[in-house]
Amino acid sequence: MRHFAIRCLLLSLSFGPLSAQTFWDVPRRDREIHVDGLLDEWEGVPAILLAPSVEGLRSDGPFEGDGDVRADIQAMWDTDYLDLAVSWADDVWDVEEVRRQDAVWIGPEGTRRDRMYFFDYLRFQIREPDYDYTLWVSPRVDGRGPFFWARLLEGFRGRERATASPMISAQERDGRVTMEIILMWNQLRRKPERNRPVPLTLILTDSDHPGRFLESKLEFLKWLTWRGAIRFVD
Repeated sequence: MRHFAIRCLLLSLSFGPLSAQTFWDVPRRDREIHVDGLLDEWEGVPAILLAPSVEGLRSDGPFEGDGDVRADIQAMWDTDYLDLAVSWADDVWDVEEVRRQDAVWIGPEGTRRDRMYFFDYLRFQIREPDYDYTLWVSPRVDGRGPFFWARLLEGFRGRERATASPMISAQERDGRVTMEIILMWNQLRRKPERNRPVPLTLILTDSDHPGRFLESKLEFLKWLTWRGAIRFVD
């Protein structure tokens, strides 16, 4: 019980009081979604913009402007699915598969870092005191990708639970990658509730040095972080 209380306190400090959060109002799905990576049916759905100049984001690393990277993320929901759409632009793509078992990079001095930060990835994380779902997904570039893996931890001890892979489809056109990601609520072990916002963190990593050794990338690592909560609206 004591460990659970400490964990709740730490998470409350990390996320802040709910009233101080930024909310993402996600509408109920009112149209059919074809999971083909093309976003024609997403017209009119509000988006969260991740770009270096956007106020309210945490920006880490040597960004040079919005030309570095930009991702517009949309979402819709119903009682069975959480649907996501991503429109992703980058001046230099750096895409490599990072498997779950290789996700931690240990540097020559023992420094530990998530290996995904060395490439172009998007992190989608729902985290509550007794729950932690994390999805890492890369773009699809030159016929490679999207690469992804997901993990679900539950309970105050953070025990890992089995979960199916999300449905993901991606397309690359004119230097931009568009993606659709479909998450099933029963696999997430959650149900959307209108009066219960869901804490969410989005992290967009941006690497501009494909093919280089990871140690040589350290000084150039950069990423954008959005932290808030999803509100489910009709």
